[in-house]
Amino acid sequence: MAFFDVSAQNNPASPSTYSQGLLAAFNGNLFIQVMWQTSPGTADPQFMLDLILDDVDARLGTLDVRLIRDMNVIYTSINTTATPVLPFGGAGAWICGERAFAWKVYSPQVENARPLFDAALERFQCNP
Repeated sequence: MAFFDVSAQNNPASPSTYSQGLLAAFNGNLFIQVMWQTSPGTADPQFMLDLILDDVDARLGTLDVRLIRDMNVIYTSINTTATPVLPFGGAGAWICGERAFAWKVYSPQVENARPLFDAALERFQCNP
């Protein structure tokens, strides 16, 4: 799946940058969104999780908090009413240097979300 710059689509004069951005990718079986912003001095990514979750998203269960490769990482499973064909998902957030990141997926199966997040985080390179 190819990602597109949502910021640039909404306003071509204001694409995503190092300091803040919003990317998305979708097909009939998945919707993935990634966002980031600078946040110097912040160690808790909770605010980014709150930012990426929309009114149509509901957290499920407890928040999973981990330290992965020196990054504070949080994850939660979600239900969503954004689309009836993708009612499940997950969302995570983490801090890398002076930037905070958030990631969200909508999926037709509840068991797809966590492995997708783990795979995305595995490929993420934190070079603060």
